[in-house]
Amino acid sequence: MKHLFNYASIPEYENELLQRGLSLQQFVSSIGAEGMERFVYTTDAPAKRYADLTYGVHLLYWPTFMDFWLKNNKRLRAMFPSVNDRSAYYHEALGQAEWLGVIRKNIAAALLDNPEYLVWHVSEANFEEIYTWQFNYSDREVCLAASEIFNMVADEVPPTTKVLFENLWWPGLRLTDSRTVKFFFEQIKHPNVGIMLDTGHLMNTNLKLKTEEEGVDYILRVIDKLGPWAELIKGLHLNCSLCGDYVRSTGCRLVSNPTPAQVFEHIHRIDESRPFTTKNIKKIVDALNVEYINHEFIYDNLQDLADKFVGQRELLE
Repeated sequence: MKHLFNYASIPEYENELLQRGLSLQQFVSSIGAEGMERFVYTTDAPAKRYADLTYGVHLLYWPTFMDFWLKNNKRLRAMFPSVNDRSAYYHEALGQAEWLGVIRKNIAAALLDNPEYLVWHVSEANFEEIYTWQFNYSDREVCLAASEIFNMVADEVPPTTKVLFENLWWPGLRLTDSRTVKFFFEQIKHPNVGIMLDTGHLMNTNLKLKTEEEGVDYILRVIDKLGPWAELIKGLHLNCSLCGDYVRSTGCRLVSNPTPAQVFEHIHRIDESRPFTTKNIKKIVDALNVEYINHEFIYDNLQDLADKFVGQRELLE
């Protein structure tokens, strides 16, 4: 079992390493991690290469893609009044073929560090739905479209590289219904696949949760209800999120013309991605046979990451 952390090689973190006189390898060793799950959200080769430390790579993703993929032009025009805005969102792609090309290039960039696994989100929510929680597409519709897209680019991924599909709280692979999980994986055409269970995302599917202990119990119940499909869980994004009070405080009201910063803040008020403080999380690990635990957090700097990583890992000992 590998204990990892999430990392993006952005200037702020790279400069912090330089200021502290540390290599990333030295930082990894100092906190007791084996390596990292790296974010690669570009179609170009990453400026920094960390093949020796990279066990997994989180691929580029689009929170809303269904209307674009299904050519629902009326909804697309409502979401993107300008064709230029739509093109920019989908990385200059104007249609399906171009967008699949973008995804292929992102996969190729992610594979340069020779990771053991890739992470692929399966979810859909447009700019209104993230506020209102009134969704246009069902879990099954999103899973079907996501599987079609993946299958069209699956030949880009070597059979020795795992593709781990991640759950969110928006429609898609929420993991709350074993029938949907079964349906999704029955569509997938790749020999080496599994689930990356994000515990915080799963907690966000139950707005009644009040405490970490309730969250752990809920996660264990969901795992149990998955039955044999729980065996596909190969990794954990281990973090805590208790968003019920915040969501209720918003009244699920639509915000008029929110700025990108406001959207980002809203999502991260829901998806807290903070460390657990209860030793009960060991029950989650004990219930599964995972290869990777990514202690995935939102952090301000590398010292903040170190404190959160060390604190949560100690709970598993």
